[in-house]
Formats: sequence, structure tokens, C-alpha cells
Amino acid sequence: MIFEGNITNDSFKPIGFRESHLFFNSVPLTEDTLRIGAWGIDVSKDWCVRNRILKPDKGSHFYLAGMAKIEFHQVSKVSVSTVLYHSLEQNNDFVRTADGSKVSLAKEWAIPGKTAHSPYVYRLTGILDWPHGYCELDIHAEGPVRISFDPGQLVNVSHFFEAPQNYAYPFV
Repeated sequence: MIFEGNITNDSFKPIGFRESHLFFNSVPLTEDTLRIGAWGIDVSKDWCVRNRILKPDKGSHFYLAGMAKIEFHQVSKVSVSTVLYHSLEQNNDFVRTADGSKVSLAKEWAIPGKTAHSPYVYRLTGILDWPHGYCELDIHAEGPVRISFDPGQLVNVSHFFEAPQNYAYPFV
């Protein structure tokens, strides 16, 4: 069974992306709906209870060992900054310049002619799929934000930290 829910505005805050792997098509915005994938979001037990996702585990936080689909509506602007990783296997090994500085990239897109009146800024931090690196992704949107995922893929976050290789995004 797939869970589908509304995470608009402050309902977005309980979703953690710090350990997640983000998939985002970084072409110029041509419509005002943006869809991203996120493997490895973190949700609290309270959030699960409020959304009628029942987990038998006694843990307080859960890691999604699978893909969540997130859809942002009435998007006016997207910006991303990424500090590049050297390889897929070593997420703490950054690409560096000759002087030792970390190599980073930044890009911003806006829908031409779209004026935002009072957008909510959604910030996601995590690992960007491509270009591969640690990223901050800001999405300015005025419409609803929807999430969908399989609750059967939620595991106690302590299990993830004990054996991340069993739950993290499979690169191969």
C-alpha cells in the first residue's frame, strides 16, 4: 500500500533529508510543477501516527529504505548548490582544487514571467544524485506539496545507523 499525503508549508518540516539521496531533473523550469525523488528520508514516530502510518517498532524515528516521490506545485524558483564528491563510494571525500578548496557548483532557475506573491521556501539538504555531491536545494512554491512512498520500507533509524549498507541507496 502506498501512502500519499500533503506536506505543504509547516507540514514539510518534520521530514528529514540529511541522509537522503535526492533525484532531481535539473533542466530549466518550463512548468510550475517540480517532481523529485528522495531515497532515505527520515520521519518521526509522531509524524507517522499523525498520518496514520502505524509502525510496530518502538523507535522514535524511521528511515525510508526506499524512494519517496515528492511533488511541488506552483513553483516559481529553484536553486541548488552542490559540493562535489570525489566518488560514489566515499561521500565524505570532496573534490578539491590545487589549493585544497572544495569544488562547488550552484545554479538557479525561475519560470519566466511568473511572479511569486508569497512563496514558501522548502529547503532540502542531502546527497544529490547528479552532479554527485552534498547539496542544498531550495524550492520556492506557493501550491501544495505532496509525498508518496511505501510505508513498508520504513525501518527504525537505529537499524540504518547500525548497518547502513543494508538500507542506503544502492549505487550499483
